[in-house]
Amino acid sequence: MMTPLEIKGVMAAVIISVLTLLGTFTAGGIYRNRYETETQPGTKALAAENLAAKGRGYFLQSCAHCHGRDADGGEDAPSLLKLQISGTHMALVIQSGIKGEMPSFTKKYNEQDVAALVAYLKTLH
Repeated sequence: MMTPLEIKGVMAAVIISVLTLLGTFTAGGIYRNRYETETQPGTKALAAENLAAKGRGYFLQSCAHCHGRDADGGEDAPSLLKLQISGTHMALVIQSGIKGEMPSFTKKYNEQDVAALVAYLKTLH
């Protein structure tokens, strides 16, 4: 016959074992899903291509009339080909504008839209 202390010990061991198994299988499932997503061919490249394509649309809509349809510059604005600034700096300029030279697009484009514009601009160099 088992004593009450032994019964409590067995129950604690069973509960800990069940929780350990649940944690292991949950973590394994999360890892598997993430691994499959990251290793599918073309998944990230396709997302980057879509982002840049979306950014090109925004560029044509709001920037091309000054910077040129191919971003090679115009009468009023410089070429954006081969920019040597970081994506963060590009986003800041798009959002804030340049006083007296370029309008701010903060009200027109949200952060995701600006990220798409930056992704497109990065494809130009």
